[in-house]
Amino acid sequence: MNYEETYRNIIIRAMVNLQEGESLSINTNPAHLDFARDLAQEAAELTLQPVHIVVINQGIPGDVLTTKPILQDQLASEPIRSVLLRIDDTEERNWQLPAGDRETLQNAAQLQQFGILAPPQLDKPIAPWAVAAVPGPIWAQQLLGKDATTADLYKQLMHVLKLDASDPIQAWKEHVSLIDARIAQLNRLDSDYLDLTTAHGTALRVSSVPESRWRGSVKKLASGRAFMPHLPLDRVSMLPERYITSGVLVCAEPFSLLGHTIRGATFTFVQGAIAAVEADEGKEILTSVLQSDAGVLRLGELSLVEAPSELSAIADHFGYSGFDENRTSSVTLGMGEAMHLEALDTYTDEAQLQEETGCNVSNLRIRIPIGDPTLSITACTSTGDSVTIMKNGTFLL
Repeated sequence: MNYEETYRNIIIRAMVNLQEGESLSINTNPAHLDFARDLAQEAAELTLQPVHIVVINQGIPGDVLTTKPILQDQLASEPIRSVLLRIDDTEERNWQLPAGDRETLQNAAQLQQFGILAPPQLDKPIAPWAVAAVPGPIWAQQLLGKDATTADLYKQLMHVLKLDASDPIQAWKEHVSLIDARIAQLNRLDSDYLDLTTAHGTALRVSSVPESRWRGSVKKLASGRAFMPHLPLDRVSMLPERYITSGVLVCAEPFSLLGHTIRGATFTFVQGAIAAVEADEGKEILTSVLQSDAGVLRLGELSLVEAPSELSAIADHFGYSGFDENRTSSVTLGMGEAMHLEALDTYTDEAQLQEETGCNVSNLRIRIPIGDPTLSITACTSTGDSVTIMKNGTFLL
C-alpha cells in the first residue's frame, strides 16, 4: 500500500475537504517540497484551479510555484474560495535550540516554534486553514530512533491516520460522527462542575464557562463549510471558568516545555490560580514560565482523550500540535481556544472577552498531560445529579 498517496488523498478530501472551484495555497519547507508538488497536482485536478506552493526556508517565504490541472481544462471563473494548508516543519525544526532562558520567553518566534505562543482569539476563520504533519527521515528518527525511516513512521501512523482503512475518507466521516455524538451528550449534561481524579493524586474541580460549549476538532465557517485544522481529531474540549478551578493536579507522565523535560509536576490551584508548583525535574524552567505571564497561572482549556490512545503508544512528544493535543487528556495553562464560544464578533478585544465570559486570556498556552488509565471524571449537573462521564480513562457516554 502506498501510504503517502493515501495520506495526500486524506488531506485533500477529508482534512481541507477541497471542493471544485476552490483555490488552494500550500506553505511548505524545502524538505517536503516533493510531497507538496504531488499534493498540488492532485488538488488541481479536483479544484480545476491553479494551486500555489510557497516555499518557506527558515521561516522566510521564498519561491512561489504554480501547479495547474492537466487532465481537465481549468475553470474560466474566478475561485469561489481560498483554502490554506501548511505542511508542518518537523523536518527542519531545530530540536536542540537553547531554550528556557529569559530571552526565549520574550521571543515570539521561538515561543511559536516550541508551540506555546497563544494565537489570536478573536480572528474568526474566513477560509479553511489547516496544518498537516508529513513523515520524513528526521522526524522518524526523532520519534522512533536513529535507524528509523520514513516508511517506518508511516507504518506506525497508519491506524492513527486511517491510512489502512478500506475507504479512508469514509472512515474519517464515521469518526467525526462518533466525536459529534460524544460532544452532543456532553453538552446535554449542562454540568455545574467536573471532578477529576486519578490514582496518582489528582483531585481537581473545574467549572465550565457558561457560554462555553464542548467542541471537537472539526471547524465550520459561517457558510457551513467544514474542515479539519489538524489530524487526528480524538479530543473533545471546553473552556474552564478562570476563578473556579481548585484542588491538586498531578502529572502522571513527563512533558516537554521549551526544550526541557518536566517530570513529576504537581500543581495546587486555589480560586482558579496556581498557588504552588512542585516538580522532580525541570522545576526551575517551569517556575520561570509561570512567572512570565499572569494568565498562564490559570486554566484555559480542558481536553479529554480516551486512554490509552494509539498516539501514546508511539511517542511521549511529537513536536506537532495536532498529534500532541490528541495523544492524551490534558489541561492548557494560559489561553484556550475561543472557538468554544458563540458570537465572537460581539467582543472588541480579548480583555472584554475575558471579562464578559469568564474564560482565560494569556500570551501563552502550555498543554499539561493529565490522562492515564486511572483518570475518572464526574459531572455534577444543574439538577444536582452526578454523572460519570469517564472512568479509568474510558468514556462512558
